[in-house]
Amino acid sequence: MGKWGPAPMPAEYTIWITNDQLTPISDQVDDWTSISVTLRFNEVGTGEFTAPASPELVAAVRTPRARAVIERNGRILIAGPIEYGGWLDWTAERHGFDGYGDLTVRFAEDLALIAGRLSYPNPAAAASDQDVARWEQTGTPEVLMRALVNANAGPGALTPRRIPRLVLGPSAGLTGSVTWSTRFQPVTDDLRGIVALAGGRVGFRTQQVGTNIEFGVYAPTDRTDRIWFSRSAGNLLGVKHEPEAPKATVGIGGGKGADASRIIVERGDPGDWWRLETFVDAAGAENLTALEAAVDEDLAGGAEVQRLAVVAADIPGQQYGDYELGDLVAVEAYAGLPDVPDIVSAVQFDATPTDGETVSPVIGVGSAQMLNPAAALQRDILRALSRRGAFVEIPTTT
Repeated sequence: MGKWGPAPMPAEYTIWITNDQLTPISDQVDDWTSISVTLRFNEVGTGEFTAPASPELVAAVRTPRARAVIERNGRILIAGPIEYGGWLDWTAERHGFDGYGDLTVRFAEDLALIAGRLSYPNPAAAASDQDVARWEQTGTPEVLMRALVNANAGPGALTPRRIPRLVLGPSAGLTGSVTWSTRFQPVTDDLRGIVALAGGRVGFRTQQVGTNIEFGVYAPTDRTDRIWFSRSAGNLLGVKHEPEAPKATVGIGGGKGADASRIIVERGDPGDWWRLETFVDAAGAENLTALEAAVDEDLAGGAEVQRLAVVAADIPGQQYGDYELGDLVAVEAYAGLPDVPDIVSAVQFDATPTDGETVSPVIGVGSAQMLNPAAALQRDILRALSRRGAFVEIPTTT
């Protein structure tokens, strides 16, 4: 066992470069010198690799709309568009006058392409020909998410907006009902908003399957009975736990009308908490369903948070593949106390030919809210404006 946990586990990595139609445009890259990949639950994953800068590889990675594909043990770990076409590092001392030097390539997974699409109010019309105020639909979270992706980036989108080779994967048959309304927001922001209304236990992802990029919605698995991270197991490297009470437990929503004629609804249940009321100004809601959805979304945004950020390591029997992104696992947050269940929010892979591979899961999603308060403030501003029927463009990051 090493200083920071178990010794690296063996794994076999292979790299390919493809064009936007998923056709390989490079030989298999076996002589890489480092690989780093971060997979994120309901967020865009990223990757980076360094390899000898052969003319063939340089030409491939700098092909317009080129993609990188990394396989791990014969299975595609991550695939998507190259965002940084290669940093060339050559010195005569290190590489010799005939040496290629090193080429570092950075890329994102294909979900980044969906993040680059906005949700049109009427996806069947061009941006300049919009004839409705908002896109709004009620259904299962899976149905809504698949509909948004299909209409704005998939086979059902306008031809210029279609992502090459993107299709909808098999339905997971998830149940439940939510209402979602949007107007020119990044599609992945909408997807995460729907997930929040659904209670957070829904995942979405892209996967390269054959010659297609499949968008899928899925239900993560509860693995708390067999996947746990603890001091005694030697796979727990760090814990930060910060519980936070809800900002409100009951929402009073105001819809159309004024004074006594205004439509008012009450939503929410204090449950184990005190009754904490908040008023949600949703004058722009088109109907009662939209008003209730606006209140539910506001309550979800201020719900109880258990911020649990855990850095862990893979050990035999508790390795990536035994668990997946979004799965619920058990964590020993406090020594000697019962384990806390939380989700696998990210997995970091690092590999070199000499040192082998290390895999580090990160457990807990609340920490992301602490690290990006500006994004949360920006989202709140957009929500408030949309409820009043006013819309502004504010730069966003996805």
